[in-house]
Amino acid sequence: MKRFFLISGIIFTLAGCSKINEIQYQSYAVGLGIDYVDHEYRVYVQFLDFSNVAKTEQGKSDQPATVWMASGTGKSLEEALNKIYQGIQLPVNFDQLTIFLFGKSLLEHKLEKTLQALDTNFDIRSTGWVYGTEEKLADIFTTKVPFNYAFSSSRINHPDYMQQQQSTIPAITLQELIYQCNERTKTILLPNISIQENIMKKDTKKVPVTTFNGAFIIKDKKLKDLLTINDLKGYITVNNKAVRSLFNVKENKEDNEDSIVIELLKPKLKRRIIKSQNDIKFGLDIKLSGVIRDAGQVIASPKIKKEIEEKIKSEVYESYNKSQEIGGDIYQLEDYLYRFMHNDWKKLHDKNKFPTLKKEDIHVRVEPLHSITKFNSGVSPLLR
Repeated sequence: MKRFFLISGIIFTLAGCSKINEIQYQSYAVGLGIDYVDHEYRVYVQFLDFSNVAKTEQGKSDQPATVWMASGTGKSLEEALNKIYQGIQLPVNFDQLTIFLFGKSLLEHKLEKTLQALDTNFDIRSTGWVYGTEEKLADIFTTKVPFNYAFSSSRINHPDYMQQQQSTIPAITLQELIYQCNERTKTILLPNISIQENIMKKDTKKVPVTTFNGAFIIKDKKLKDLLTINDLKGYITVNNKAVRSLFNVKENKEDNEDSIVIELLKPKLKRRIIKSQNDIKFGLDIKLSGVIRDAGQVIASPKIKKEIEEKIKSEVYESYNKSQEIGGDIYQLEDYLYRFMHNDWKKLHDKNKFPTLKKEDIHVRVEPLHSITKFNSGVSPLLR
């Protein structure tokens, strides 16, 4: 009898798995959108639809991808989420969350409070990518991915992979955003997501897709403004997370049509502090490699190399000035001074007078510069 009770006790002790929720009976959140409108939080949660997930044997679905989304409003982020919990029929699992989408109004009014709420919510992982947008959040979450792939296959879900094809504003994670917001000298570039309807078509029908369209500039926990892709062209080309950028240089300044297409690869950007007895100046050293993809006529190597370097220098300087006009510092020059020459930073901070980057203190080297065209026209395949 004692043995019977002992065995029965062991069985009941090991029966803890009886309360486990099976994976098919949970709703998996993959996107979280938050905005602040009319003094209320508006929260959207996008869910994974298993019917759109590619399977090894069956391949992707031949039907348009379905998007499941829930929304809720409240005076706090938790209140808005609770309204979603009340309406959804399955427990919400945030383990697969890969995208955080913030509306412009939230960035203007409630960024710090929202980041605090997300940071202290232990159900939500902070490893997902963060973006800002001026579009309606629901419209972003219901854009399409060509060929009937699920939304989880979109570029904003895999920004690093797409950087190798055409670099743009580097994406940041929620963890990085929280860290950088707490750094008083950091300037944050939060990628701006917009919707384009003129790029992709299914037959003749337009298909709305998401694109990167500049960045929201944030410093000292405050939104400064939005800079476009054009404003940030120089930064996109030379920042250390860039992989590949295409660059055009006029082959003949008197000809408005012919241009040389340059592929710029893996830039290395270094900040410099130039200190003299009575002065401190900022400088940038930039090195890139380049490949000439296309040209209309024979290229004079030293001349074209110099023109490329000068144009990059001008665009880098222009991007810096655009950020300065709105109170930003996209090359993190003040932050560099703060970390490595703190006493000098403090003196300048107390006077509220920091130096600005001068164009002559930007040094650009494109080295080596290869050419894969004009082998039969007397041009060396390696232009130095």
